[in-house]
Amino acid sequence: MKKLSALPSRTGLFQQKSAVDCTGSSNPLLPVLAAFIFFLLFVGVSLWFIARSRNAGTSHQNSISSGFPAAPPISGGPNSPPSTGALSPGFPSPAGGAPPASSSSTSPFSSRSAFGSPTQLDAASARQLVESWLQYKKTIFSPPYDISRLEQYVVNPSILHSDLTKPGGSVDWLRSRNYSYFYRDLSILEVSDFRQFPDRAHLTVKVLEDLELRTPSGVDRSKSGRKTQSWVYEIKLHNGKWLLYDYRKDI
Repeated sequence: MKKLSALPSRTGLFQQKSAVDCTGSSNPLLPVLAAFIFFLLFVGVSLWFIARSRNAGTSHQNSISSGFPAAPPISGGPNSPPSTGALSPGFPSPAGGAPPASSSSTSPFSSRSAFGSPTQLDAASARQLVESWLQYKKTIFSPPYDISRLEQYVVNPSILHSDLTKPGGSVDWLRSRNYSYFYRDLSILEVSDFRQFPDRAHLTVKVLEDLELRTPSGVDRSKSGRKTQSWVYEIKLHNGKWLLYDYRKDI
């Protein structure tokens, strides 16, 4: 009878098992809750660091801006001249107006020559070269037929240089017959086109020519008179200088 009383009753075993089950079922919630709290703390700290970094960057930028005044915006005023677009400096407007005056009184050409520039050529400078050539042309087509300064204006070798210096060429033909051209007027009326390339350029100009071909027997009327003709001048960069290479009638 004493051995039977030492054994636990069925009710006691059931109560002990329920207590163990309740204790075991509550243990898995603790890690989940701890992980959730840690996650909230991590998110809060991260947001705090991000906000602090942004505030520091803004204050640094404001300190730099306050130390250097901003430059005023560049914009054309109501009296500013309109843009010329792709037209080169000195090129006449599409309406046919005169080329605008150069903003500088000095030539853009190199000091080595009146017509040399190692970098660029604009329409105004190309026109200056052709005008100077036309003035020099008056001296080589009449006595003393001086071509000593030819290479200041014309590329050597070139088509134009060969025509002026070869036996039977333009100058030799006049000299051998004692002919000469006398110019009453030889001038550029307008520039109609200018095109720039890496080492050459084309200038199209309208030239007024009033001349007489004088011969030992008198003036040759068939080759004399006043006329206007468009010419295309080919200009090349030669040894760092812009010089004439050739010219032809504009068809």
